Amino acid sequence: MRITISLALLIGLVFRVHSQTDFQLDYGFVKHLESISSYDEASLFLESIKDNHTSAGQQDTISFYQGKFNYLNKNRFESISFFKNVGKSNLNYWNAAKFYSALQFGYLDNHEAGITELSLVENLSPEEQELLKLEEAGFSLLTRNYTQFYQISTSFDNEFFQFTEHQEELSRIARDLSTHKSKSPFLAGLFSAIVPGSGKYYIGQFGRGTMALMSNAIFALQAYEGYRKDGSKSPTFIVFGSIFSVFYVANIWGSVVAVRVQEKSFYDTQDEMVVLHMHIPLRLLYK
Repeated sequence: MRITISLALLIGLVFRVHSQTDFQLDYGFVKHLESISSYDEASLFLESIKDNHTSAGQQDTISFYQGKFNYLNKNRFESISFFKNVGKSNLNYWNAAKFYSALQFGYLDNHEAGITELSLVENLSPEEQELLKLEEAGFSLLTRNYTQFYQISTSFDNEFFQFTEHQEELSRIARDLSTHKSKSPFLAGLFSAIVPGSGKYYIGQFGRGTMALMSNAIFALQAYEGYRKDGSKSPTFIVFGSIFSVFYVANIWGSVVAVRVQEKSFYDTQDEMVVLHMHIPLRLLYK
């Protein structure tokens, strides 16, 4: 398959050199490569023809598709740099480039830059206006501005079926985020200091909490038995007392870290879902 694609690209390049094909034919070949998901080959072809098509509209088209193919290949920074070269000779490309750039900044956690890109779109169609609301709502969630999200979401128009499901999912995520009760690392550590393992119970890790409780209890009992029989100089007391100390401290610190990891995992998962529901409507509109 790769050989076939590369051969097609080679034929396209040779045909371009010998026949001096016009821009529409080159554009058609690029669209063909896009239809078979040959994004690398399409980018290479665009790079090879960019000096042959010098009008503003042609240059904007080439820059847009170079940005789009890098976007599809998850080359975030390269994609943004190409989209920045898209001018206003064709407002469809201009607006699409701004929407794509904004989403790339969303992936990169540069939310301020993404919001700025959205502010540059203009003369939007009704579908693009609805997409703009959806993307702005997504950034509101990424920045934890729930008040702004609810203000935007009240203006969602259910007329556009391709957006409705994703708007509903963003609303669900907003509820999950705004009602989420964060756990305290301090409390988790404190509980574990009082009763080993209880910090894990606090965050719902019952299996790990039970293991921590049992292991600490076993070493503590062994140390106590050695101390009871032979005093503080007992080898049994020294060995098991040392092991218990290590496990006790590790149990406290482990509970603190577990809370931080769990909280980060929760918010990272929600953010991934937000960006996903920003991505799909964009791809549906700008196929």
